[in-house]
Amino acid sequence: MRKLRVLVLDVGGCEGCPIAVLRALPQITSIAEVYSKHLGNADLDQRYDVALVTGSICINDNEAIEKLRKVREHCEILVAFGSCAAVGGITRFCRGGQEPRPEHRVYQPLSSVVEVDYAVPGCPPAPQVVQTLLMSLMRGATPFLRVFAAVAKAKRLSGFDLLDDVVLSGLCIGCGACVLSCPTNALQMVEKKPDLIVEKCIRCGTCYVRCPRATHILLTRYPVQIKVLAPQV
Repeated sequence: MRKLRVLVLDVGGCEGCPIAVLRALPQITSIAEVYSKHLGNADLDQRYDVALVTGSICINDNEAIEKLRKVREHCEILVAFGSCAAVGGITRFCRGGQEPRPEHRVYQPLSSVVEVDYAVPGCPPAPQVVQTLLMSLMRGATPFLRVFAAVAKAKRLSGFDLLDDVVLSGLCIGCGACVLSCPTNALQMVEKKPDLIVEKCIRCGTCYVRCPRATHILLTRYPVQIKVLAPQV
């Protein structure tokens, strides 16, 4: 069986997400050939089965935009990997300690420029997600993929959205999955319900996709069609 051709490309992140993919190499070498600048073998003119694109896109950076569009044309499935690529993440709100200015709001999720098939939040996502994602794309494991296809249609996800959609609406069951998943400890349980420490939230959306109630809202709000890879021969 032919191995998947997987491109890893960063268009404007901290490199944490590409490193997460590289950490997954021992688990995926049997099913995928990975191409990345870190491995010295990336070529944007080649065709790929899957492109894992990391980092948010700067809408004022024409070179990055053209690179992203080229990758979209040359891959069968494009995955926005990591919170910056998926929903904008912290890069949409960073301004280096300065007062907010209009020009600071130029970093957007990849879906603002190209069609994204799947978006995987996380700052960064766990390396184990890479293997599960690729295997799902090969086998058509739709329950897993439906959530990430829905995230690709969402323009933002954060702890604020979790509070609005789940906690304040009375849907929260107090399971604590959101608190356990937060990479910055921005959520805490107060009287068996999560509460947000606003200053710590980096808008990564991890809590939202870990919440069983929130994922149900995502799937209801964004009906999706699952896209999988053709059998590798």
